[in-house]
Amino acid sequence: MKTETAMADNTAGSVPRHIDFLIVGGGVASAIAAETLRAEGASGSVLLLSAEDLPPYHRPPLSKQLLPEREDEERIFVHPKGFYDERDIELRLNSPVVGVDTVSQIVRTAAGERIAYGKLLIATGATPKSLGVPGEALAGVHTLRTKADTDVIREAAGTAKRAVVIGASFLGMEIAMSLVARGLDVTVLERGSVFLPHLEASDLSAHFERRAQSQGATVLLNDTAVAFHGSTTVAEIETSAGRRIACDLVVVSIGVSPASGFLEGSGIALEDGYVAIDALLRASVPNVFAAGDVTSFYDPVFARRRHIEHWDNAIKQARLAARNMLGRRLRYDEVSYFFCEVGDIGFNVLGATEEADEWITRGSLDDGSFAMFYLKGDVPRALFSTGRPADETRVAEGLIRYRVNLGSVKERLREADFALEQIPTQTALILQGGGALGAFECGVVKALEEEQLFPDIVAGVSIGAFNGAVIASNPRQATQALEAFWNELAVLTPTLSPAIFRQTVAAAQILTCGVPNFFRARWLPPFTPLEWPVAWTSYYDTTPMRQLIAKHVDFAALKTSPVRLLISAVNVATAELEVFDSYVDDLTPDHIVASGSLPPGFPWTVIDGKAYWDGGIISNSPLDLVVDRCGPDGKRVFIVDLYSGQRALPSNMIEVLARRDEIVYSERVRSDLHYRETVDSYRRLIDHVLSYVDPASAARVKHLPDYIQLMGDGAPTRITRFVRTGQSDEHSSGDYDFSDVAIEASRSEGYAVAKGILGQARAPSADPARP
Repeated sequence: MKTETAMADNTAGSVPRHIDFLIVGGGVASAIAAETLRAEGASGSVLLLSAEDLPPYHRPPLSKQLLPEREDEERIFVHPKGFYDERDIELRLNSPVVGVDTVSQIVRTAAGERIAYGKLLIATGATPKSLGVPGEALAGVHTLRTKADTDVIREAAGTAKRAVVIGASFLGMEIAMSLVARGLDVTVLERGSVFLPHLEASDLSAHFERRAQSQGATVLLNDTAVAFHGSTTVAEIETSAGRRIACDLVVVSIGVSPASGFLEGSGIALEDGYVAIDALLRASVPNVFAAGDVTSFYDPVFARRRHIEHWDNAIKQARLAARNMLGRRLRYDEVSYFFCEVGDIGFNVLGATEEADEWITRGSLDDGSFAMFYLKGDVPRALFSTGRPADETRVAEGLIRYRVNLGSVKERLREADFALEQIPTQTALILQGGGALGAFECGVVKALEEEQLFPDIVAGVSIGAFNGAVIASNPRQATQALEAFWNELAVLTPTLSPAIFRQTVAAAQILTCGVPNFFRARWLPPFTPLEWPVAWTSYYDTTPMRQLIAKHVDFAALKTSPVRLLISAVNVATAELEVFDSYVDDLTPDHIVASGSLPPGFPWTVIDGKAYWDGGIISNSPLDLVVDRCGPDGKRVFIVDLYSGQRALPSNMIEVLARRDEIVYSERVRSDLHYRETVDSYRRLIDHVLSYVDPASAARVKHLPDYIQLMGDGAPTRITRFVRTGQSDEHSSGDYDFSDVAIEASRSEGYAVAKGILGQARAPSADPARP
């Protein structure tokens, strides 16, 4: 393993060594971030600075089992031997960082080493709080955070007889029950009035208090230590209630403080000592990110700032921070899991339990299969679950994440066999590119709104991005705004017969002159000085597009709209598809125009110094955007397909070119049949393997967040397609026929197709899980 503990020759006064991606911290978040950087294609140097003398390891086993067997120790490491070398990740142990200069982008280690960084990730975690009472420095008084702490406590437990654990939090109770299992006489002191106070449910707390007592622990509430007594080793605790408790081992577990002291004077904003980061996990200064226990972050799921001290949150934030260090601009909107074991029972807590004003239960704690839904205004904010199917927990995670109103079904939550996957979490509308054919999408939206079907997400590309922006700017009442937008696009053309003659004349008019409110031909006056045709990179000027979309979209309101807008464009220089997200980016008319900048007709659009073309060049099927940004589970998806998959063979060269474009831009949802078959095979294999494991161990595995998130299937996504077929004798100019007649025909067809399909399916008039 490539690890270093010696200082490199770049101390003060010398030129600092440059690292592209510098990670400060030696925990699971650091290891996962480094892994993700390489997995996502980071080609620069990666250095991980750890203050500990061991490679990054998982902390949950430290308290759950106190590592009873030393041969188990190897299993706690996040990555096996050789991992870091194989991926060219430099791991530096015993290298605490003592300062950060964010102006010069240099960190300084305790050994005096200066390291310049391109991007910096702070993942230093937290340190245990102390009580600050007399005698706390006596031997035998411990806190638990590191493997070294566990080693000391395990050794002490080998000879101790009476232990006191101060704090009845999740961590405190895991420590207490581990000590009980080792045969010690254990007393738990809790300052508050309830056991496991973070459950925010008195009945649950009382149940676990009784369970702990039945297994041999003594629980004392409304009391805490005010002094430790003993000569050199703790022998007695004095409590605020006047008790004197004999003991020879104490573990203090009253919370943690962020390990951020080294950031003093750095200019990085802190909140109560936590690194303040936004929804993209960016700190207050450029090129600095943070993840895990050291952070205070904006949580869009709960619309407030939070800090979460748990392994699952650290891993999820580390993955996303690494991707954003590579420029992905993804927001952190995950629901955190907290897994705890009290003796022989394990459970998961998801979300924010403190926000509930109503509690609904299903199943039975005594039977070992129980869930509690924490609701606020009929919206789930948290879940407690033990012994329930992984699928159920996965679906509940989505209900919390997307704030699904359960008012009409909440009483059914009490039924243990009521399948949560019946409740759609979100409605998504997928809008293709297709130029003038986008009027079809206008008709579809009218039909959907008449059926009281409103999107939570709109994903669009090219003309679909224009329509999507109007929809997101006018939530639940987009029809009128879309019709006004398309009325301004329509070009008056002469009424001629037969229809093919009218279409030919309209096509010639638009090709020659453009569409006044959308694009104009470069060869028409006024000419741009010194811009000769040989230097053109497009045939038309898109300035009118910006003016039109700015008129119909309130861009300032998109970030707070209940409709999330996702659009795509291709970076001309890198050939990469980039996603613009209204919940992340400050969208402007340029972003919409960029998504529709189809060459060679239209010029690229420059945003933040980068040139973009139409996203449909790479993918005209923006369903992928929804899956990538909003998750794959539990959605009702409406896809508008502007290009028919079936068409008669072309009979001339113009029809050949038109048919080519239909095939290139037709909607193609990724077939995930083979993928799902593979996943199901692995799930069956895992279940088969677990059948050979003793029931208690198998049950413990099935409570792990990883098991739930990988084995839980989640709610199915239901897809409805509205396919535009057009007329059998349709002119090849359909995608640029912005004539008033063609637009009205496409709009009417979209409305008729959608009404017919919705009628056949008898879609509900309103989502039963939404107000």
